[in-house]
Amino acid sequence: MGVAGQEDAGLAVADADAADGEPSLIDTAMAAVSPFEQPVWRWEESPDALRAYGAFFGILLLGLIPAVQDNRYSDLPYFLGLASLTIYIGAHRGLNSRQRQQISIKEGLLAPVAASVSLFGLYLLLKFLPDLNIQSLLNAYFWLLGSVALVGAFGPTLRTAGKGLGQPVWRFQLPAWLHAEDERGKMPEHATHPRAADLLSVGLALTFATMDAAANHGNFTLNNMIACLIAADILQLVGLKSFRVAAVLLLGLLAYDVFWVFGSPAVVGENVMLQVATSEVVTGPIRLLFPRIPGSIGEAADFPFSLLGLGDIAIPGLLACLALRYDASRAVDLRARGFAVANALQDALSSVDKTATRGEMGEVAVSAAETAYDKIADMEEEQQLRTQGLSASGSTETFYFASDAVLHQRTYFTPVLVAYLLGLVAAFGVNAVTHMGQPALLYLCPLTLGAVVLVAATRRDLAKIWSFTDTSASSPGAKKQQQQREEEEQQEQQQQQEGPGK
Repeated sequence: MGVAGQEDAGLAVADADAADGEPSLIDTAMAAVSPFEQPVWRWEESPDALRAYGAFFGILLLGLIPAVQDNRYSDLPYFLGLASLTIYIGAHRGLNSRQRQQISIKEGLLAPVAASVSLFGLYLLLKFLPDLNIQSLLNAYFWLLGSVALVGAFGPTLRTAGKGLGQPVWRFQLPAWLHAEDERGKMPEHATHPRAADLLSVGLALTFATMDAAANHGNFTLNNMIACLIAADILQLVGLKSFRVAAVLLLGLLAYDVFWVFGSPAVVGENVMLQVATSEVVTGPIRLLFPRIPGSIGEAADFPFSLLGLGDIAIPGLLACLALRYDASRAVDLRARGFAVANALQDALSSVDKTATRGEMGEVAVSAAETAYDKIADMEEEQQLRTQGLSASGSTETFYFASDAVLHQRTYFTPVLVAYLLGLVAAFGVNAVTHMGQPALLYLCPLTLGAVVLVAATRRDLAKIWSFTDTSASSPGAKKQQQQREEEEQQEQQQQQEGPGK
């Protein structure tokens, strides 16, 4: 008996089984691939987020141990841990953020000027109006800012860690002006269906923010927790448009940092940066603190804490965020391809006639699977071309959704984070030798930018890095483009149903 005869015999058996109430060959195949729906991946709800937040709060708790505080060298690993985790959390939270404020070349050029005006203005205020009390106003501002940052950290973590806390408590309808969309352009469920975890996170946030304000930000653990989470929020909501902007911003702020630390004594007679950073007149979660060992020598030896400015985390952190978004735009999402293939098989098999042979079914299935797989691959390639301005359509608008694939393909982010840690070690090392305050950006900016250039040169990606533009932030055409894509997919599915096997 030939191959065709075997297929016909097999089909006859299948049809006989169907007549007896057993599932047919088509029904069996359909059951094997249905249903397949890829869930939206959010880093905040992943095990990786739980580990990151766990490590973050663990370091904060370790800093409370007296033996750790009494160790002369504890401040460096403490700052290294908090700073790197702040960047890590902010960068990964930003992967799902649709509402991002992009920094342009012009804004990058103006940043050192704006920062200098703000710093020197605050210095003059402290010097000539020392009795002016604005701390109450600042406390209210930082209380609100800290509360929002704490809710943003506690909410997703509690929803993920405590499964029982994820059930909606009640439901209500938000007014239209309060509507917010998630990464797929839809209203997130927890916005109108608050869960027990959400209520608990609000209670914890208000409690910690109030305790910090009541202590006038003098409790270094509360201060550091709020400062780091504010920085993480900044990294989530603010981004750089390109690596060209990153170079302009980081090098400009490097010059700003060096001048106000090393150059200001020659101009105004004292270290302006140090005077403002160690001021006890104006305080807030704008720096990380760690108890200083009594008897320390050097500049600001009478200040009871070692400190790290929040800008020394946020500025290099912006580059790390951009590196991660570059990685995400080029990540190969095998899971997305798998779901696409499964859905294509489901649609293809549903369109096959009951009298089709195994060979015909196989041809339809293979064709549908190849088309679906190639479509995702083509979308990823188109995404890469758009970020370089090389798309045939001329569009630079991006449309990728972040997936957990990026966690295994952080080609640029990881070297940048390692370079940041090395730069921080270098800054503290020079400080320990010279006993003089150091402009941390002098070490952080060249090393982090150098890490990007080194990796790009090794991978022969310099041209791609130079031309890369992050346009994935929410824009007027983003939602329309997503709707067009969905319509195109529906049309393709209809064409497949009218194809072979009918």
